[in-house]
Amino acid sequence: MILKNFHFLIFLFFLIGVFDVNAQERDTVYLRNGQIMVGKLNSINLGIIEFDDTDLSLQNVKYHKIKTIRAVSRTYRIETIDQTVYFGVIKPSEVFGEVIIDDGFIEKAYPIVDIYHLVTLEKKFIKKIKGTIGAGYSYTKSSDIGRTNIDWDLKFTENKYQVDFSGSFIFTNNQGEKTRDREAITLAGIYNISPVLLGGVALNYQRNIELGLASRIQQYLGIGRRFLFKSNLQGALISGVVMNQETPLEGSSSGNLFELPIQFRLDYFHYSMPNLSFSIVPKYFVGLNQGGRKRYDGDTRVNWEVIKNLNLSLQFYSSFDSQALEGSNTNFDYGVIFNIGYKLK
Repeated sequence: MILKNFHFLIFLFFLIGVFDVNAQERDTVYLRNGQIMVGKLNSINLGIIEFDDTDLSLQNVKYHKIKTIRAVSRTYRIETIDQTVYFGVIKPSEVFGEVIIDDGFIEKAYPIVDIYHLVTLEKKFIKKIKGTIGAGYSYTKSSDIGRTNIDWDLKFTENKYQVDFSGSFIFTNNQGEKTRDREAITLAGIYNISPVLLGGVALNYQRNIELGLASRIQQYLGIGRRFLFKSNLQGALISGVVMNQETPLEGSSSGNLFELPIQFRLDYFHYSMPNLSFSIVPKYFVGLNQGGRKRYDGDTRVNWEVIKNLNLSLQFYSSFDSQALEGSNTNFDYGVIFNIGYKLK
């Protein structure tokens, strides 16, 4: 009896030890200056490693400051610049600036700068939503004109697809008269066909009173290819077919209009001081049943992270339509927007 109780106690201590180890499982970032951060690795994107430190809360760490990483508490979707996608964990390496990716079948060493995108395969819905929300305001006393702008860019990520929900609004208050100058809302779904190929669908809404556009509803079906798999430079080229329904400020609705879209996106970042990122998104549209009509929508944004989670951004936008709509005296519009934004973690 005593022997049986002894064996039971040993077995109980063993289980407690196993559960204790699992309960204390934490991710670790080893910095080049010798410091160690313990907590949870959330993501890697555009040269920034987002880490939830147990003592310091959320931290954004640049590539060049890290010696190696250990992240085994959760499963990650890891994309590398050699166009390979892994579902697994990250183990530390003895080589400075290097990690080992383990997907359960193979272990392969990579320089940290060669991991251009990593996301956590979260279980809770709310934790899968990442992005930024920003707003800005300008006022001129001499003309009694106030201008408000609001924008957001939210992403929901799973292992094979991503849902993007973005929008922007510009309102003007001119001596008590309020106008909705420019509006855009996009709901898009992107499916990763392969490490370089992607397919997508999107539903867009636009308004631009400068161009005489009361509303434009777009249904978008496309396929794209990623390129420029660099540690600080990423790009994508997308095309497909777009169906529009337009309502001008004056006149009747257009019915269904079909276009061939060509969309390019380029992201560049420089985080070693100052903490800056750049994105350029030009979009070209060629009318298929509109008598040679051509349109252009372009957006360039510069973000500066002043302090943690707080961004200052400067956005340049432009729009061109070769066929001016009824109610408009011009076919070209451009502007500059200044925003203060908060980054969701």
